[in-house]
Amino acid sequence: MSDKKYCYRYVDSNDDQGRPIVILWTRVILRETDKTFWYCPDYPLMSMDQLRQYQSRPGNRQVRLCRKGAARSKYHYTKEEALRAFTYRKIHQLERIQLTAETVRMCLKGLGDAGFLEKNEKGNIGLFSKVLNVPDGRFVAADEPGPIASTYSWGEC
Repeated sequence: MSDKKYCYRYVDSNDDQGRPIVILWTRVILRETDKTFWYCPDYPLMSMDQLRQYQSRPGNRQVRLCRKGAARSKYHYTKEEALRAFTYRKIHQLERIQLTAETVRMCLKGLGDAGFLEKNEKGNIGLFSKVLNVPDGRFVAADEPGPIASTYSWGEC
């Protein structure tokens, strides 16, 4: 029976054929207090004492500190909490990507409409669009925020 206690994190990646995969990273908790814990990669054939001795070598950067109560900590004790954190991160990333894509599209369109960039035959800004002129200072690319940006609270300017 192992005396090791684990913490987990799910990450996304791609396999050797480009398919999306979700991977469970398993880490061993080396030491913990009421507010923090230290963890490192698991080496299954090592006991806890061997792991602590191996990871305590000078210059070892694999040991990490995590505050258990931190809302944005990288690792969580249970696989369920780790999957919940993974889902939250991915949904947040999607929302940010969509906002960024909308902003980029509107900026390029605004620069083209204002005559700063040359439009292609379809009326779009392309990778090889020529710079016709440059804006001085701040350039407002659109009169109104896009549909995604308008759902956010931007505060007062």
